[in-house]
Amino acid sequence: MKLVAASCSKLQSIPSQTVWSEIESERPDALLLLGDNIYLDHDHHDDPERLAGELRALYRRQLEEPHFASLLASLRKRKALVAAIYDDHDFLGNNRYGGDVPPALREAARQELVAAFAPARTGADVYRVHHLGPVDLVLADTRFYRREPARSAHDRDAVLGAQQWQWLEQVVRQSAAPYLVLASSTTLHAFGDESWEQYPVAFTRLRQLLAAHPAALVLSGDVHRNAAYDDSGTIEIVTSGVARRGLVFGGERRNYGVLSFGTEAVRVQLRSLKAYWRFDFAIPRKPWAMP
Repeated sequence: MKLVAASCSKLQSIPSQTVWSEIESERPDALLLLGDNIYLDHDHHDDPERLAGELRALYRRQLEEPHFASLLASLRKRKALVAAIYDDHDFLGNNRYGGDVPPALREAARQELVAAFAPARTGADVYRVHHLGPVDLVLADTRFYRREPARSAHDRDAVLGAQQWQWLEQVVRQSAAPYLVLASSTTLHAFGDESWEQYPVAFTRLRQLLAAHPAALVLSGDVHRNAAYDDSGTIEIVTSGVARRGLVFGGERRNYGVLSFGTEAVRVQLRSLKAYWRFDFAIPRKPWAMP
C-alpha cells in the first residue's frame, strides 16, 4: 500500500503548483493532506460568516488549481482515498485553537473543510480511522477541541478533548493491522513553535498509547521541512512545504512524503528540492525502530 502525504500549500505565493503532477505520477493508493491546505489571509476572524466565506473562496481556488484538480480526478477515478485534515491556517488562523473561541466560529471552519473534501467523519467530527490493507490510518483533529498551552498544558485530555481521546484509545487498542499511522497536523516533537510537547501530560499519554501497537508511527506536517525522529521512543515522520516558499530566501519548497508499506518493512521516501531534506530509508516491523 502506497501512501503520499503532503501539507502546507499556499496559492498566494505559488499559484501554479506543478508538484501535484509529480504526486499524481506516484499513483498512490491514498493521498493524505496534513493541514494548511490553504492559507487564510486574515488570522483574527471573529465572525463565523466572514470566516466561512474566506475559507470557501480559498478552497475553491485550491480545488481549481489545474495540477491539484488533475490529481484529485485521477485518485477518484482509481477509487483511491483522499483524506484531509486542517491545521491552523485552514482553520481559524495562525496558532489559534478551537477551544478558545465561540463554538460557532470553530464549527464554521470545520464545515468548510467538510464541504471542500467530503471527509468520512465520526458523527459531526472529522477524526476518523481508515482501514487500508496493512495500515490503519487514524486521522486526528488537533485543532477543534484544543486550547492554548497556557490554559491546558497539564490537562491529560489536552489537544484532542476527552471524547476524541476515548475514541483514539479504543481505535489503537482494537487495531489488528500490521501498521498504524496517526495523522496529526501538529508535530509530536518540538520542531517549531507548536507541538504536542507543549502539553507534557498529553504528550506522554499519546506515546504510551502508541507503544501498545507493535508498529505505530506519527505522520505530521506544519513546519515547512521534512524530518524523521524517534528520540522519545515514538517514531515521527514529518513532511511539510509541498507548495510553499522559504521565509528567508524565498525558494520554492516541493516537500512531500511517500510511504510504501510491505510485509516486512515500510519504506519512507521524503522528497524535496533541498538535498538535506531528502530521505530514503526503511523501518522494519521487527524490530520497530528507525534505522
